[in-house]
Amino acid sequence: MPLPALFAAFLRLGLMSFGGGTDGWVYRDIVERRHWLDERAFATGVALSRVMPGSGGVNLTVHVGRLLRGGAGAVVAALGLISGPLVVVIVLAVLYARIAGNPAVHAVLAGAAAAAVGLNLATGLKLAGYGDRSIGPLAVTLATVLAVGVLHWPMVPVIIGLAPVSIGLAFRQAKRQGGGDV
Repeated sequence: MPLPALFAAFLRLGLMSFGGGTDGWVYRDIVERRHWLDERAFATGVALSRVMPGSGGVNLTVHVGRLLRGGAGAVVAALGLISGPLVVVIVLAVLYARIAGNPAVHAVLAGAAAAAVGLNLATGLKLAGYGDRSIGPLAVTLATVLAVGVLHWPMVPVIIGLAPVSIGLAFRQAKRQGGGDV
């Protein structure tokens, strides 16, 4: 297999999986579509990529590239995977630098950030409500929002302080529901 074909395949995969889901995209493209690897080799690669430090998607890409073309294939596949998203981020940064002073842009971004926080909060509340009508998860969520979002306390101390509370509430809820395990 030519190295340019390997680069092009992983460039496409990098753009498609930008933000996550690399394993699935690699499986679909490399195993199902191109038949460059069989399912067993892919599964082995996924297992190895998850136990190694670093990004699982990049680790899988390096593994697949190595299997297909050795060391050069590993480098070319990794460069292909990260090149597309890198260009996208640089272009977005340049565009943002040009329009950053515009008050309308700030208003739109503030609105998008508020919507993202609202969606995350709504998802958390919805997940906390399934089979568990306790106020504990809501209290921990609101305490986190208050401490970090309103009072601007640093995230790490807040999490260190609230994690034991959250774990204790989860254990208490599990015992109330008749099981001892969380």
